[in-house]
Amino acid sequence: MPVPEHTRYAREAAAILGATFEDLDDGRGYLWRVTRDGKTVLGGGGSICAYPTNSAVAYTISRDKAHTKAVLTACGLPVIPGGLFFAHTLRAAFREPGREVVDAVAFASQPGFPVFCKPNAGSRGDFAEIIANVDALLAYATRIAPLHESFLVEPVMQGAEHRVFVQDGRVVFHVTKALPQIIGDGRSMIAELAAALDQLLPPGVSATSLTGQPRDAIPRAGERIALPGRRNLSAGGGVEQVSERAPEPLASLAVAAVQALGLRIGAVDLFDLSSAGDYSDPVVIEVNGNPGLRTLELAQREDLVRAIWTSMFEECLS
Repeated sequence: MPVPEHTRYAREAAAILGATFEDLDDGRGYLWRVTRDGKTVLGGGGSICAYPTNSAVAYTISRDKAHTKAVLTACGLPVIPGGLFFAHTLRAAFREPGREVVDAVAFASQPGFPVFCKPNAGSRGDFAEIIANVDALLAYATRIAPLHESFLVEPVMQGAEHRVFVQDGRVVFHVTKALPQIIGDGRSMIAELAAALDQLLPPGVSATSLTGQPRDAIPRAGERIALPGRRNLSAGGGVEQVSERAPEPLASLAVAAVQALGLRIGAVDLFDLSSAGDYSDPVVIEVNGNPGLRTLELAQREDLVRAIWTSMFEECLS
């Protein structure tokens, strides 16, 4: 099995800096130690935050999407509105009324369906789905309950999606995201093409949303059809462009969001809701306190990956 991407970056950065890299996980890469001149940095993959300059408090808050919204709202930063609800009643006695699945249905019915739902502590786009109606929302809660205790209900937003990576108050890179696409072959229905796409997704990522698409339609050969919903790379999304600069409104909001959470390194996902596409109406989707860098690898910008990691380790080991 390949080791986590952060482990690869840590090993390479350690070598550049003349530090010793040790895998403490029997070669699996989910726990490692970097040492130089008697100073040590611990890190890993999976649930471990790989960026040692981020505090435990800041990282833990960023993992909770509802808490992140609350912090950003308190700081006057724009976020997508929404509500937090629980997929099962296991600990219902320990929370206030109004947070159950039936309340989620009532909440979603106020603006009207469809709505966008995602786990409150989810990652990589798993179970981030457009939900078409009441029955679909009830089924969604049932599906996620074994894996996720709570979820968010949000309006479906229309706009260009961006990611801005921030390190110590400055933008390192900016990405414009693209929706997942299927390509017609002149024979297969949209539902069949989407199912084939799902077979390529990593284990644990929920099925591609076909909300609003005619499932039995047969696209002509070569026809590209963008699928609504999440745009994560791990969920079949794409990247339109990568640059070291971000438009000023996006950069300012991303830096403010990362600083509001107390993070030193973070990636901020944003929508530009402006009708003119001029970045005049940005809104924060979420903030990732342990962001991956596969986008940079795909763009052949390993130089930026090395810069992020060597500067961080140089500080920690000095």
